[in-house]
Amino acid sequence: MGIRKQAGFTIIEVMLFLAVTGMLTVAILVGSGISISQQRYRDSVNTLKSLIQEQYSEAANVSNDRGNDASCANAVIAQPPDPVPNPQPRGTSDCVIMGRLFTVGDNGIDLTISNVVGYRTSTTAPAEATDLLELQKNYKITASPIDTEQNQVEWGAKIVKPKTTTLEPLSIMIIRSPLSGSIMTFVGDGVAGGANGLNTLDAAGLNTSARNICLDAEVGTFVGKRQAIRINALASSASAIEIPSESEGVCD
Repeated sequence: MGIRKQAGFTIIEVMLFLAVTGMLTVAILVGSGISISQQRYRDSVNTLKSLIQEQYSEAANVSNDRGNDASCANAVIAQPPDPVPNPQPRGTSDCVIMGRLFTVGDNGIDLTISNVVGYRTSTTAPAEATDLLELQKNYKITASPIDTEQNQVEWGAKIVKPKTTTLEPLSIMIIRSPLSGSIMTFVGDGVAGGANGLNTLDAAGLNTSARNICLDAEVGTFVGKRQAIRINALASSASAIEIPSESEGVCD
């Protein structure tokens, strides 16, 4: 009677199988994790682009949420609980909503959006020759503290200066000219707000050339070139806000 041999795996073969399977599993998990992070990064870029684009619609289609118990005299906004000795109903004050102020905080993440309000300092002064001169010489403008919106750049991304990892706080002011009704965009370095909301309202701040806003991904979660949001020269509508192709190498 012969001895029957049974086929099977040796302990070494089993260990090799488990080791190879484990390495494949880790590679798949790492690859899928990077893919998810890349998609989240791109989502943060597109979300920020859409948020900036929305401000052009808000500037062109004004919505006044100021209550009747708020004061707007001399472009100094006061709202309860501040004392308002002579509150003016909406539509009867000397202030007008002129646009939107979009600021990026010092941490490159925090976003603040507010209305820009102002009033004409003289009812008898002649109109200036250009929209910019009219705003500079005949209007007092400030950022309204009423109904300020707070947002953040999503998924751990941060706004940085092109080709660096240095954080870039900045201010974007979108103004609808009371003279012609045209939309103008002003971009300045640093966080503007309140009485300082006009530090970009000059010829240097007017975006006569394109401005690229780069987003840096969270460390260790992204592979590839960083993306930017471009405010094209003389931006006057949402269509002027674009995402340049990666091949341009704007941020890297």
